[in-house]
Amino acid sequence: MKQLLFLFLFITCKAPEPQWESLIKNNSLQGWHIFQDDGSKNGWRVENEILIFDKISGLESGDDDSSLLSNKQYSSFEISFEWKIEPGGNSGFMWGVSEAAEYRYPYQTGPEVQIIDPSVYLKPTEVLGGDIELNNILSDLEEKKHYLGAIYDMFSPVKEFELNPIGKWNHYNIRIDQKKNQGFLKLNGVLINEFPLNGSEWNAAFEKSKFNNSEDYPYLGERRWYDFAKYPKGYICFQDHPGKAYFRNILIREL
Repeated sequence: MKQLLFLFLFITCKAPEPQWESLIKNNSLQGWHIFQDDGSKNGWRVENEILIFDKISGLESGDDDSSLLSNKQYSSFEISFEWKIEPGGNSGFMWGVSEAAEYRYPYQTGPEVQIIDPSVYLKPTEVLGGDIELNNILSDLEEKKHYLGAIYDMFSPVKEFELNPIGKWNHYNIRIDQKKNQGFLKLNGVLINEFPLNGSEWNAAFEKSKFNNSEDYPYLGERRWYDFAKYPKGYICFQDHPGKAYFRNILIREL
């Protein structure tokens, strides 16, 4: 009888499964804001429940960054969304972003899951974004740390995978578990990247990355990359980057 009672209490006292929450509400940007917006920034809208970035990126125009941040901050979470970009285009999803005034860009603090047209690795001159993006490709043809599915400049995805053609919808499922020090990325249901969030393996990747060479990036301001990935709790972010980008069915659950 005691064993049955214990089993009953164990089952009934288990924490409920976290619930998925839609991040597109009322077919609007409700729950989102542009990075360090003073009221003059734009480029994002929602149409038919689809989040759309449609402007010349700050990288190309020289304007301040207009990446889109959640109003809420997250630590451990799982997010699911569909995305599509135009040929040659580029975007990304970040977590652990700080909006403090000493940072000029979300990627100074937030690691990025890369979204890019992988065909530009075969024809680099077709990448959108000018010389900056072209050089990003040319410097990465072997390691593919800037490739689709990479944790940008940190962890490459698996060598071979399939995706739907660029311009069509693809699906990302991303899990960031700070407690277990585990992250993963699935593309259309297939695991293409697993990575730690801190510790020796993360540190080794960091030492080989551009984030460990802060003095080479004066345009970032005084803080450079010094606080990269230092915020276990922060905003999630869709990136201001070259080319139109579309996101739909954006669901998140906290772990």
